[in-house]
Formats: sequence, C-alpha cells, structure tokens
Amino acid sequence: MGQHNDTMNCQRTMFNEKGDNGLLICGSHVPPELLTEIFCRAEPKSLLNCQLVCKRWKILIQSYVWRKKAEMTAGKLLPRHEEIPWQAFYHMCKKKPFERNLLRNHSGQDGKRHWHVICENGDRWAVEKPPIGVPELPSEPVFEGGQVCFATSYKSCIKQQVIDMVAEGFHPCFLDVVQPPIMVSEWYSSRWDCPAIYECHVRLLGGIDDCTQKQTILDEFRYRDTMENERQNQWHFVSHVFENYGCGLRKINFMHGGMDKSYWAGHYGSKMAGACISVKVPQVQYDYDDELDPFLNE
Repeated sequence: MGQHNDTMNCQRTMFNEKGDNGLLICGSHVPPELLTEIFCRAEPKSLLNCQLVCKRWKILIQSYVWRKKAEMTAGKLLPRHEEIPWQAFYHMCKKKPFERNLLRNHSGQDGKRHWHVICENGDRWAVEKPPIGVPELPSEPVFEGGQVCFATSYKSCIKQQVIDMVAEGFHPCFLDVVQPPIMVSEWYSSRWDCPAIYECHVRLLGGIDDCTQKQTILDEFRYRDTMENERQNQWHFVSHVFENYGCGLRKINFMHGGMDKSYWAGHYGSKMAGACISVKVPQVQYDYDDELDPFLNE
C-alpha cells in the first residue's frame, strides 16, 4: 500500500513584539491584560504547557504571570528582584509554602512519626490525648481543635525534625536574595504537681563546610525554661523570628525536649504541643500600578 504524506505549505512567522502574535485567538484579538487574567487562573501544570505555544505567551507567562499568580496564591505582594527566576514562583504556586506549618505531626497526633528521637531516657517519650495534669490546650488554629501533646519523663527526652526548604517549595535563589522572615514557635507546660524543664533549639542550616565537613549554621535560637510554683499548670508560648540570616539557607533543624525536676517515674516532665515553623511573606512597599510590566503597556 502506498503512503500519503500531506505537507503543510506555511512559512515560520518571526516574532514581532509590536505585532499580534499570540494575541489572536480564533480570529479575535485578546488584550494581554485579559490573557494574563486567564493565565493566572490556570493550574500550574497547564500554565507550563501554555509557555510552549508561542514566544509571546512564553514571555508574558515567565516575566509576569508566574509572579502575579504566586502573589494571588500567597494573598500578598511579593518582592521583585531580577535575580529571581520564574521557576521560583512556579514552585510557590504548586506547593503554597508561605504562612503554613512546615513541621509535620506538631503535637503527637501521629505518635512520633516524622520526628527523629535523639534520646528518650527515663520512661521514654509519651503522647497524651488529652494532656494529663494540665489545663486544656489554648484555642489556637495550630491545634485544629485537637487535645494532644508530647510528654517527657524523669530523665532527658529530646527529639528533632529537619525541614528541607527547597523540597517545601522555596527556590534557593529566593531564599538567598529575599531571606523571608521565619517564625518558629511552640506551646509548652508542666503538671500542677511536678516542676519541669523545657528546652527548644532551632538552627538555620546551609551547605557543608569544606573545612569541618559539617553543615553550616547560619543562625540559631536557644530557649530553656524551668516551670516551678505559680508557673506550673499553665500553657506557655515561646516564639522567635529569624531575619537577615544571610545566603545559603537550605534546611531548618527544630529540636525540643525536657524532663521533670522531681525524678518521678512516669511522665511528669514538660509537655509540648503545636510546634511550628512558618515562613512569612516579606513586606513590600509598592503596588502593581507603580510598576506595570512593559509587555502589558505595549
């Protein structure tokens, strides 16, 4: 059988910045402002495919749409820096990393899952549901209405969780250039009948140091509290905001623990719940009207 080969007799059209390439859809002219609004409502995967349609769409999406879509996702304006590639905004749209708790299993609702136990002496770590010997947990969004916490024993109990910032949706260039504020926090308490010690240590980690072959510590926060007498039987809140921590941030190590001060068998040590690492959207001082993309003003 013979084969039939249809050859399309058409010439490749060179891109013309002042022409209508990419703005004619089904014979109708679509203003770039309207095209932008349509693109911003597309799913990230679909938007990636739209970049392949033509050069005008690619320029429009990469130079303007990804950033605007990321701002719509975050609910706030984002800093503008030429060094930040469009891929950074793509990951923000896909993973929505801002203003959410990056720590998993923050209060023990899933046992000790996602946590690496460094030591659990005495009667080991425990999960209490509901917390025993202390008031109910505060009505805070982080708890999502739950009443569960970690509890330590009569000797030191320590565990940690490491957050990979790139895996969570933050492009390395965005972390280096913008250095967004990072808030770490947790609620902790001790029983009414036994004093206890609570500790928290958070480190911002960079790459491996060539000399020491250890991970670089860009910044850190240490906190220790002894709950005795009137400070027992109530929930306390500790928080810290990291800012201007320098280039190279890639991971965050959150470590906490404690013990009781009376060495009683069981779980009379400090209790903790609602551990949180949240990256805040940096404040900016401009509106879209201050700096419209030149492509939209043609």
